[in-house]
Amino acid sequence: MHMRRAFTLVELLVVIAIIGVLIALLLPAVQQAREAARRMQCTNGQKQLVLAMHNYEGTFRVYPTGRLGCDGACAPQNGPATSGFVLLLPFLEQDNLYQQFAPYGPDNTFPESLPESVVNTRPEAFVCPSSTMKQSFEISGKDWATASYAFVSGHYGPSEQTGAKVKWENTGMFVYRDSYGNRDALDGLSNVMFVGEVISGDLTNHLNRWTVGTRHLDSLRTTENPLNTPPGQGITTSPYGEAYNGAFGSRHPGGANFGYGDGSVHFLSETINLDLYKLLSQRASGKVKASQN
Repeated sequence: MHMRRAFTLVELLVVIAIIGVLIALLLPAVQQAREAARRMQCTNGQKQLVLAMHNYEGTFRVYPTGRLGCDGACAPQNGPATSGFVLLLPFLEQDNLYQQFAPYGPDNTFPESLPESVVNTRPEAFVCPSSTMKQSFEISGKDWATASYAFVSGHYGPSEQTGAKVKWENTGMFVYRDSYGNRDALDGLSNVMFVGEVISGDLTNHLNRWTVGTRHLDSLRTTENPLNTPPGQGITTSPYGEAYNGAFGSRHPGGANFGYGDGSVHFLSETINLDLYKLLSQRASGKVKASQN
């Protein structure tokens, strides 16, 4: 009669250790694969956004303004703070949502006047799957939906405080009140960033609302600070009592996606040369932009 030999305790521990090592080796690879898939989704999402901008430009001969009105500094004084993202809704198959804005008209101070059911809607077109941003937050008794993307307003940033240079005089394609078309992108559409990723805003009441176009906050950002500058750090301004920097950033390791005027999307390293980074946000710098990184 032959007796079967059982595993010893030492052998079992060795097998468990080997399995643990394999899991430790495989888990990062699985996580990297998932992040690569999310980053690709983000890339495709930005391509769709830029395509919507081009369809808008094809209809109106200009791209949507970054913000419909001003805030007392320029005419129309105290105009609507509405983001240009709202104007893109019909070109993102969101016409029904856009029609809910229409009764309040561009001459009103909406989106502040809009019901919560509208401003709390979060179109997937404005969301990166890697983002950890809250889907919405409360301000003035109303829940506001957030977005993972913002217009590139130019290279003038918080050092200009809240003056004209960061509103309607900035150097990008998307500014307060004014609209620009393809003819204004003198550096070439392939050399001008239109939209980039953002992480949670620096103020508790400005967490990147897609419906609102506020300089340095919400859906208008600049390149004065390096990519992925943490909230509250770098060059900041504090008109509301807390420091904010208007920086672009993402939860993708090492950089962020940016959609360009020609419809391409580039992943820029967070170590990109700052001078080049600033140039890429300008529509008419007149300078050569040789490398993306």
